[in-house]
Amino acid sequence: MLTFGEFAPALRQALIDLVELTGLRRDDPHHGEAAHRALVTAVVAGDVESAGRAAQSELEQTLTRLRAA
Repeated sequence: MLTFGEFAPALRQALIDLVELTGLRRDDPHHGEAAHRALVTAVVAGDVESAGRAAQSELEQTLTRLRAA
């Protein structure tokens, strides 16, 4: 059985490769940093609703960029 800890490094590298291949950060090298900061802050605070909103917002922005690439 594959655990998340075993899968996470491969997922991380695949996401890095995707960003590089599509040039998602070409125009904005800091894309996603504010959203990730908001997500981490919400998780640390135990604020489930804010964490969900932050994750949803980041995913929607990234999807929009992927569709435009």
